[in-house]
Amino acid sequence: MSGSTQQNVGLFPVCYRIGTGQPGAQSLALNLLVSTPQLEVTGTSVVTQATNPPLDLHADVWGGYTYMTVMSPGVSKILITAQGNQGGPASNSIVTFKLHLVVGTDWKDGIANYQYFDGQRWHEVNNAPARMVDSVRSSAFPPFEPGPVINPHTPIVPLYGAPIQSAIASGDLAQMKNLAQLAKQQLDQQPQLKSALEAAKSEISRLQSR
Repeated sequence: MSGSTQQNVGLFPVCYRIGTGQPGAQSLALNLLVSTPQLEVTGTSVVTQATNPPLDLHADVWGGYTYMTVMSPGVSKILITAQGNQGGPASNSIVTFKLHLVVGTDWKDGIANYQYFDGQRWHEVNNAPARMVDSVRSSAFPPFEPGPVINPHTPIVPLYGAPIQSAIASGDLAQMKNLAQLAKQQLDQQPQLKSALEAAKSEISRLQSR
């Protein structure tokens, strides 16, 4: 139980509506649960389109995300990469959904490229605007309720704390140095990192003195 609890530290939900909103255009409803320690996302996708017959494709989604950091005055972004099928990654179902979503570091608006398989052929949608919504209902997965937990700081706070503790436990000196440097850059804005950074420095000194 303790291992399972530790793995769930830093979880928060995000819900997106992706599409132009134009009549007859595809619309993607995306429910994701973000795990910051693992840099992973899981959830569901629903692709709909007002065609005859109507399009209504559900998939279980999994993947990960990375921070695309650029030098000032550039703007850093988050890249979410995911895929989906019926049943999730452990099932024998073929992949029927693929996604690349770029959003700001506040996890709000962005641009998505995605593909879906309608049972006969693949379809591709590029440069579709994405916006965060309060909740996106899905018959395959209960709707998330982001509420006030969604803010620019929530996903950032645990990003270095948990990996630093993991690096200390593993004794990986190079990883500890790298994480300590990243944590120092965030320290002025993120006071919560102070204790983890000091622990990493202490462990680095101990290992270097051997």
